[in-house]
Amino acid sequence: MKFEKLSKYSPIVLRTGVAIVFLWFGFSQLKSPGNWIKLIPDYATSLTQLSVISLVYINLIFELIFATLLLLGLFTRTTSLLLTLHLLHITTALGYGPVAVRDFSLAIATFAIFLHGADEFCIDKLRRRK
Repeated sequence: MKFEKLSKYSPIVLRTGVAIVFLWFGFSQLKSPGNWIKLIPDYATSLTQLSVISLVYINLIFELIFATLLLLGLFTRTTSLLLTLHLLHITTALGYGPVAVRDFSLAIATFAIFLHGADEFCIDKLRRRK
């Protein structure tokens, strides 16, 4: 079948989709940081001595930087592993519920990117060819 030729696009579709989700969340936090305050667990402020709004800004910077790296396919394995761990932490902090289930599913998808590594459309692959 001719669809077998399409399988090479699977990793970039997954990587792009996951990156878009992180970019959306990052820009949403930037646009309305106050909406995200309630999602910061109480222990985070006591451990870090930072304000809740500061933690939102740190989170959005992290998500925007690593989403961009993932989208470009730069440091793909490291980036996807850090994003996986980030999502797993969010999942456990939120507890069982629809948002946590969604984030757990995204963590699995992001871990699949880690397992695959750089695809042929990643900047990582272009750097290795030189």
